[in-house]
Amino acid sequence: MTVRVGLVGAGRMGNIHAGCMSAMPAAKTVAVCDIIPERAQTMAGRFGATVYTDYRAMLDQEKLDAVYICTPTGSHAEMAVAAAERGLPFFVEKPLALTMSDGWRIARAVERRGVFSCVGYHWRYATATLKAQEILGSRPLALMVAEWYWTLPPIIWLRDKDLGGGQVVDQTTHLTDLFNVFGGPVTSVCANYTLNTYTDAEFHNWDGYALTCKHASGAVSSLHATYALFQQIGEFAPPRVDLCARDLFLRLMPSGLTVVTPQGSEHYPNSGVFHFNINQAFITAVDSDKRALVHSTVPETLRSLALTLAGSESAQSGTIVNIDAFMQGAGHVSA
Repeated sequence: MTVRVGLVGAGRMGNIHAGCMSAMPAAKTVAVCDIIPERAQTMAGRFGATVYTDYRAMLDQEKLDAVYICTPTGSHAEMAVAAAERGLPFFVEKPLALTMSDGWRIARAVERRGVFSCVGYHWRYATATLKAQEILGSRPLALMVAEWYWTLPPIIWLRDKDLGGGQVVDQTTHLTDLFNVFGGPVTSVCANYTLNTYTDAEFHNWDGYALTCKHASGAVSSLHATYALFQQIGEFAPPRVDLCARDLFLRLMPSGLTVVTPQGSEHYPNSGVFHFNINQAFITAVDSDKRALVHSTVPETLRSLALTLAGSESAQSGTIVNIDAFMQGAGHVSA
């Protein structure tokens, strides 16, 4: 069959995902919704889709097989719950939510209706990531280190931590998500954030982040990130995750995987468009009901959301935050 998709949010990520789907015979974007009519019309014109400015009208009036939610993070919960309550599989951009209670709202709606979901952690689906998992196998890790050096977000609302959550919640969540993937569940986090190169009047956010985690597996991990630099820094120091096992070093970057051992080094490049694999997995799963193709469902990524939000709590409270307690506390509040 052809998976009929309704897409909410015709901005940067909405266009990336719609572009990926346009290369898939099994997918067709039949409806586009955005609160800015001109933006919805521009995207809809590319695919012959119907234009909406109210996502509820789109969900109720269109015959859809799946929904994409590519809007600012604060709106994810209402839209995801609305899709779940209508029994529609949905793809939601990361981060899932800005609060743990909203994350639990979405998770409970998914469980209640038995709805299939996918959260946009596309690093999980990169060929380099899958190769790293294959190479590591069951070897225990000693250390994981992630870095993402960047500049002021080009999307204006992301510059406000109250709207976007900050770099750890919005951007480097791709990297700390891999901490959970490779190192097993993070059990606690200690973080320190700063605003030291800008004033709050210039940039209502943090510009430097340092975060340290413990894992149930015994591994430890750390993240260093900043918004203080400039866009060209990505050419010199691209985002990466380093994985250290006994006599084995792996470095994951958008370009691919580098493996170093005492015998030498080897590079495995990523193939294709970085976002394509996750879209293909979701669309194929909806089309064929092979849900196992997707391994970033809402339940599977809820802990990654918790890690980022707990990091912010740790940085502001000056305490080490236990992830299970953090999740359970928010779960109880939202019950």
